[in-house]
Amino acid sequence: MTTGPTPGQIAQVQSNLKNMQALNDYVYNQGGSSRILNAYLLLSEQDNSDLGLTIGLNVLEGAFWAIGGMLGPIGNFSASFLSGMVSYWATSANTPPSLNTTFASTAIRIQKTSFQVDQQLAAYYNDVAGNWNTSFTYNGNTVSLADLANINFPAETDNNFFPLANAAIFALDQMIWKTVLNINYVITLWELSSGPTILPGDQNTPPIQYDESFIANNPSYYNTWSWHQSSGCGDTTGWNINEYNIGTGAGIFSDGGMSTAACQYLFIDSADGVTINANGLYPRKTVFNDLGIKQTTHIVAVPSGGGIGLSMSYKRAMVEERTLGKLVEREGRENIQQMVIAEAQKDPVFARNVVARPRETLENFLGVKIPESIYLSVIQETAGNFAIVIPVKDE
Repeated sequence: MTTGPTPGQIAQVQSNLKNMQALNDYVYNQGGSSRILNAYLLLSEQDNSDLGLTIGLNVLEGAFWAIGGMLGPIGNFSASFLSGMVSYWATSANTPPSLNTTFASTAIRIQKTSFQVDQQLAAYYNDVAGNWNTSFTYNGNTVSLADLANINFPAETDNNFFPLANAAIFALDQMIWKTVLNINYVITLWELSSGPTILPGDQNTPPIQYDESFIANNPSYYNTWSWHQSSGCGDTTGWNINEYNIGTGAGIFSDGGMSTAACQYLFIDSADGVTINANGLYPRKTVFNDLGIKQTTHIVAVPSGGGIGLSMSYKRAMVEERTLGKLVEREGRENIQQMVIAEAQKDPVFARNVVARPRETLENFLGVKIPESIYLSVIQETAGNFAIVIPVKDE
């Protein structure tokens, strides 16, 4: 004979449901809207469209799942119950009417999803006996409402509440950034048409110091490296550096890299295991390899010139006499070339950048604007790479 829950069990379940509501409210109020606004502002994106039901559910699932490793069985059960309840709404037959619509922004979508969590927990609170055997399966773990009679989920007045809440808020932030990056950003592998640039060094000393200097100057990048042994015929022994950039996509005049402020917020490290921001959201390796962001390759080549008009930024620089032409008039071409060569010989990061991204690097180094109608090519000579520049003949 099956009996219903006792009054004591109902009271225990209601207490836990109330405390779960408090967690949900705290996570949204302290993290939801502010984290969304922060991500869109730092990434220079507009939150002006609804990314859909799945996005709202995934963000909250991830937030609740983050508490699973905390407080032993309490965290494990609570993560499965809350995440399972939210994921249950993903199928059209189970989607609450309040979420089965279109909203004006992702912020409103997540707000409405959080409100629906509150409403669902309230429905269970008001009819514990009727929902006693309601169960959810999440990541292979099945839990039911009845199981809530066997745990003590911490109230907001309990010191154990805030570690759970902070873990959920951090995971919420991670999920928001993962979502926006997947929709709007791309990871680009930079390759030179002339072949890889080999960084001299010792095989037993990975180029960590070089990488830290590089990332300090190029915060939206991630470098990997492998040892390259010369095969002769002008080949060079050293570290083959692979450069990956995250941003809106590379073009002729820009690498499209993520803003410095966004990088400072997002990344924990520079190279793998080298922490630069313990409060960051992800290691670089995770962002570049594991978040599912689309990837492409950009070949740095020397295109043929002509046919491109002058931008307003260049025209303003003309008025202010901050153009490459004016600098050549004042300093002379040879002096400018020697300045660039000296910096490249002193700083291997600059040397790499001026070859791979000559326009942005030279504009920043020289403090000038270069007209879009001029194409730049910088070649770094090696044992197997020799270049001669033939200047334009004066008439």
